[in-house]
Amino acid sequence: MIDVDCRASNGSFVLEAALRVEPGEVTALLGPNGAGKSTLLRSIAGLQRIDAGHVAIGGVVVDDASTFVPAEERRVGVVFQDHRLFPHLRVLDNVAFGLRSRGVGRAEAHRIAREWLDRLGLADLARRRPAALSGGQGQRVALARALAAGPRALLLDEPLAALDIQTRAEVQGELRTHLREVEQPTVLVTHDPIEALLLADRVVVLESGRVAQEGSTADITRRPATPYVARMVGMNLFAGTASDGVVSLDGGGSLTVADAPTGRVLAAVRPSALTLHATEPHDTSARNRWAGRIAALAPLGDRIRVTVAGPPDTLVDVTAAAIADLGVAPGSEVWVSAKATEISAYPAPGLSTG
Repeated sequence: MIDVDCRASNGSFVLEAALRVEPGEVTALLGPNGAGKSTLLRSIAGLQRIDAGHVAIGGVVVDDASTFVPAEERRVGVVFQDHRLFPHLRVLDNVAFGLRSRGVGRAEAHRIAREWLDRLGLADLARRRPAALSGGQGQRVALARALAAGPRALLLDEPLAALDIQTRAEVQGELRTHLREVEQPTVLVTHDPIEALLLADRVVVLESGRVAQEGSTADITRRPATPYVARMVGMNLFAGTASDGVVSLDGGGSLTVADAPTGRVLAAVRPSALTLHATEPHDTSARNRWAGRIAALAPLGDRIRVTVAGPPDTLVDVTAAAIADLGVAPGSEVWVSAKATEISAYPAPGLSTG
């Protein structure tokens, strides 16, 4: 298990975060640049000392006010996006390196390394050197090296970020399979919400050095707690105060929401659940409608994502045919409508939503 509750600084930046990852669990760390993901990962790995609190791995405290276990003694497997394989060593020796560093004999280290290469489908690469590997092969070898050493925890620092789109998709699927078989707790740092949803059991979102939201991938997707999380999962998020089923929005305007709790709430709605109109709609059952102006149009798969400047500012997903039929373009005045039943309102956490 990984158990962290710490304060750590990096120059003027200060991280204050708690994290708990159970054996066999994969927890993804998400957040914008500068949120503290790397600082937290480095603190767990032993690459920097925390200022206060504690870090424990496998029930052993490795960093607190009186203890600091250096990185090489923590038995933590780390996989970086640039692989960091030793260029002068064969793949087999790269994978055996951690075991050899711990005093395991050459023959035994090679035996274990070969087992991991075989498990990850890399047996035929054992005699190659890193320069002869593709990006995807190099990342698989880096994972084998981390796992072969028998780590008490596994840390993945954006392991797929350097791969091209096709290779990333292939390795993503393989990595999902392998992580399901790993007994160690795993922390995955990523900027990609799809990667987190595919690979992780839980998600922890960091913003400005604090935990902004955590929970299962389903919870994060269904009830985003901050504008960053909402954008990340492709949702519209509005903050306001609810009374008698009407949410008065902080930025102006109001929404009628089915089953809205009284008090401070967040209201979330999928862009695909909204309808765009060229003029004010009167022949719709939607109880919510508001005027706006198209600020931007962007392709999104087989849809067009329309940014409508309000209030409230809104994302609407429509087909290209709908845009042509409406005859709208950036700068056009439009109307947006939404059914009360398509909007989810829930108590706002004690976090800034601005």
